[in-house]
Amino acid sequence: MPDGSAPTASLGATPRFRLAIVGGGIAGLTLAITLGRYEDRGSPIKIDLYEAGPEITTVGAGISVWTRTWEVMRQLGIYDELAGEAVRQETPIGENKENKQDSATELKPAFVLRKSDWQRDGYDFGYVMIPNGSTTMHRAEMVDVLVRHLPASCSIHTSKRLLSYTETTGNSPSTTAYLLNFEDGTTAEADVIVGADGIKSKTRATMYQYIHERDCAGPVKIAPEACETCGHATPKWTGTVAYRFLIPTEKLREVNPTHRALEVKCPMSYGGKGKHIITYPISHGRYLNWIAFVTIPGGEGTAYPKKWVTDATYEELASYFTGWESEVDQMISCVEKPTLWGIHIVDDLPFNVSGRVALVGDAVHAMETHFGAGGGQAIEDAYLLGLMLSDSRVTLSRVSDVFQIYQDIRLPFAQNVVKNAAKVGRMYEFRYPGLYDGMPVSAGKSEEEELETTKARLNQLSGAVQELWKWQWMERAEDQWEEARRRLEEALRGQVVKLSANKMSKFCLVM
Repeated sequence: MPDGSAPTASLGATPRFRLAIVGGGIAGLTLAITLGRYEDRGSPIKIDLYEAGPEITTVGAGISVWTRTWEVMRQLGIYDELAGEAVRQETPIGENKENKQDSATELKPAFVLRKSDWQRDGYDFGYVMIPNGSTTMHRAEMVDVLVRHLPASCSIHTSKRLLSYTETTGNSPSTTAYLLNFEDGTTAEADVIVGADGIKSKTRATMYQYIHERDCAGPVKIAPEACETCGHATPKWTGTVAYRFLIPTEKLREVNPTHRALEVKCPMSYGGKGKHIITYPISHGRYLNWIAFVTIPGGEGTAYPKKWVTDATYEELASYFTGWESEVDQMISCVEKPTLWGIHIVDDLPFNVSGRVALVGDAVHAMETHFGAGGGQAIEDAYLLGLMLSDSRVTLSRVSDVFQIYQDIRLPFAQNVVKNAAKVGRMYEFRYPGLYDGMPVSAGKSEEEELETTKARLNQLSGAVQELWKWQWMERAEDQWEEARRRLEEALRGQVVKLSANKMSKFCLVM
């Protein structure tokens, strides 16, 4: 484990290599901060961060920060600053804080499950309880904190949207470099590339284009997206769309001062058959991050028919939630100009490193938001990779070893999060096989008996959701760091050992 110190590289020291970070989002910023914090004195890496936009900013509104992510932030020395921007549920829902003592291991609400697709009052049927509970904030607030901690060794280049990169081969592997080609017609050179450029990653597209041309050539030419192997690099539509809006809490309070979403400080799911709404407070409680998910029957696996992000209307949104409980109507009445997002993912990517090019974050494992884990998994990628690259013994010739270790440890773990995020999302919408399906219970019972049967099945569903959430605190991110450290030592001694099947399973979620 690193000691948490933040050494300063000697001025004028010759860089070990030139690193290009493509993308100034959460993953790219975390990688730069990690390198700056742990880099050995006198052995710097020249870091150039290329951001597509005119400034470092963020797409989306709310983000959830869980125990695993907070541990990374502690190691980076920015825990307190980031915590100052957060909203958290301090006590179990309904309990008086004055009578409650805080504990680092105490289980607190992280997620509330509620059935809402009926005219009666909504029914809270489950609480996901985890150590320290949930923490939420605006993504822009997290990005602002990260930007403030970028090391002086990191040069930021804005308005640099990557189109592709080109390998420039020298007389030996150590003289191979990469030429980055940007949309504005400029180029830049690097020895190492880390693509942190999101779900539409041009770094990933170029990597797979190279691999496809080299390894997948055959008598019949096929495009990479049609290739059985390389086709996984093309994002796919989940069949779900999301309507997003930030609801000012004061506006909702005027409609209903006792609205459940105003009282609960952790994410809530207002669930129904094939649809659900997620809401939680951000920006110190000034807004509710509000997302309404609608699953289109038969949509999964087809081409999304619209732009990925577009404007929507109140009427279109409201039409999906007629007949739901009054709290849902009250929230929708506060939505004015929602945006519509087609939810895409990247799953089953066979590899995320090639040569001295690696992918992190959504470029590797863009996932559905149902765990609130996309940002956290991007941070874990960047931190583990940064820990290894910051070791002064990692020369340019050793970068490919580091990338292989990174891929072996992080890729299977993150891909299982992608799969389980899809599973738990189906549970929120009462469409997971074998569990409560949202349909009326057997006829012939009294209304009271039907309600009790429904509650019993919802209770069973709640238990299944809780099981899928356990990875957030049962799997220790620190175990991955220690495994990476062990394997790096072996690699530096010339004893590169592939992760065994048994060891690999330690980092894979099961269910």
